[in-house]
Amino acid sequence: MDDQGGDSVSVWRVEGPALVAAYVIPAVVGVRAVIGWGGWASSPAAETARSAGLWTGLAVGVALFFWWAILRVRLEVGSDGIVAVNPWGTHRLLLDEVASVRLGAWGAEFHHGDGFKTTAYALSELAAGTSQDQRFAELLAVLEADPDSSPRCA
Repeated sequence: MDDQGGDSVSVWRVEGPALVAAYVIPAVVGVRAVIGWGGWASSPAAETARSAGLWTGLAVGVALFFWWAILRVRLEVGSDGIVAVNPWGTHRLLLDEVASVRLGAWGAEFHHGDGFKTTAYALSELAAGTSQDQRFAELLAVLEADPDSSPRCA
């Protein structure tokens, strides 16, 4: 993938069953809300409006949850650094800030020189449609291809 500056950026996102669930579950709840409003249109009553409104609120809540927890999660690695977008926040690292990289239980862990670490949930088991090891190997290949920085891999 190329960004606006023409630099190459590698991106990993959630794949597999989690991605399918992130689209299917909100769609099913949304269809139920539409059916509820169709029932209200055919026979306007307070009870059918209340039911349709509840299903609409549930559909919006479910869609926002899946967007927040799965659809927006990603890991971007480029020449200007690493961007890990996780459910709880976005972390930006320069490549020279990364002392080592290893595969942890919750995804790729970028260990900083000061002892802190940043985890990229886009490479966790939940996020993978392919083997977590295979996705991590792809990440290592991208990191090692950068001549300016090659963090130690554990």
